[in-house]
Amino acid sequence: MPADVSTDEPGWSGGDPDDFTALTVVRTAQVLARVFVAALAPYDLAPHQFSVLLHLVERPGMSQAELARVVLATPQSVGELVRTMEDKGLVERTPPAGRGRPSAVYASPAGRAALDEATPAVRAAFTPEAMGLDEDTSARLNAQLHAVMASLGT
Repeated sequence: MPADVSTDEPGWSGGDPDDFTALTVVRTAQVLARVFVAALAPYDLAPHQFSVLLHLVERPGMSQAELARVVLATPQSVGELVRTMEDKGLVERTPPAGRGRPSAVYASPAGRAALDEATPAVRAAFTPEAMGLDEDTSARLNAQLHAVMASLGT
């Protein structure tokens, strides 16, 4: 055992890990991600693809930089994601409106159809009941998570 590791007090110096809200949120996100992947698997969509399509349906013509901000990814990873989705026929890009201007990204008709087909399965996987919550608790949790994201600058 390294000399700088204390064995006097057992356990983590931060207290009970189950009382550390940020860790609980991260662990919950990992569980939710697994459920999301499973719900989307029959539709040949990944969670980031679903998110991109959802945002493009809500705000058609977003740039890749805007998409990166709303899906919480790097511009580079969104660039690759958009290329992959374009190859699959899920999104379309328009040429830039001018030199140095970004191209606009749109959900294609096939992308919109894929989103519409997968949405009921995703919604069913994440009903308040499926997550062990009632409607009011689910709404409060959603509002609180949005407050956390806003506070942390996303």
